[in-house]
Amino acid sequence: MKRLSAVGVGFSAGGSALLATTLLLSVAFAGPEGRVDPNAGRVDPNGKLDQYGNPVRYVLDRGIDLPVAPVEYTDPAIPLPPIDRPEFTPPDDPRDEPPPTFYGEEIDAATNSIIYVIDNSGSMTIAVEPFVDETGAIKGGNRLDRAKAELRRSITALPEAFKFNVIFFDECTMLCWGGKQDATPPNKQYAISWLNGVQPDGWTNTGFATATALGDKDNKAIVLLSDGSPNFLDCAMNYVGSFDQHRELIRSNNTQNARIDCFGIGITTDPDATGFMRQVAAQNGGTYISID
Repeated sequence: MKRLSAVGVGFSAGGSALLATTLLLSVAFAGPEGRVDPNAGRVDPNGKLDQYGNPVRYVLDRGIDLPVAPVEYTDPAIPLPPIDRPEFTPPDDPRDEPPPTFYGEEIDAATNSIIYVIDNSGSMTIAVEPFVDETGAIKGGNRLDRAKAELRRSITALPEAFKFNVIFFDECTMLCWGGKQDATPPNKQYAISWLNGVQPDGWTNTGFATATALGDKDNKAIVLLSDGSPNFLDCAMNYVGSFDQHRELIRSNNTQNARIDCFGIGITTDPDATGFMRQVAAQNGGTYISID
């Protein structure tokens, strides 16, 4: 061990000596095993004791020529008692609610809201293979029956912290409400009763229906389900829009960068309809899921 002593003398403004103190600085070096000598160092001048009643000593970092801030030392051979800290509870975050699902796919609803846009055009009358409905029963029916079953399942599971709306479309649109509503049990029941009465009819105005949903700028999650290629671009069926025009109508109205997840039902063998839905999803940050 090396020991260094220094004497400091302080003088008043008149030159009188006020105080002379001797400061003993001890530098403890590691032994052969690299362990600091527990008996080295300066005892706390204020008589500070550790939790076991032993005097607290201070040692300086070895290998340093000048003193640095002292490090409190306690005997490493005696384990420290566990620190009793209160359990951390994170603050409430409404986004921690479970996400909505549709055909088993999680929907990224960043703003705790979702709008369902569902095709009810005439081709939705095409029969499908038996399917499991929202109650777990095996049912038969058409494409719209199957879509309704999944829509009821998804709506029923929405947390009450969510808001939602439902839009059906053929050549025009039908809205459950003029704007999103809280996902309360009464509102869920109303929406389910309303959608149960919707029947297949007419043509397919995908662009206008999706643009209608995008009119709600606070919503960032849209589920789009369709079974065919878009055609008429106005409710009066006076104008048949091209695929590009329907896609552009959707893209230009998506100023809030909403995510549009697309579900194609019964169109696996229809490359035009499948390609359109895939492109809408890709252009609007979503995914495409095929429902056979």
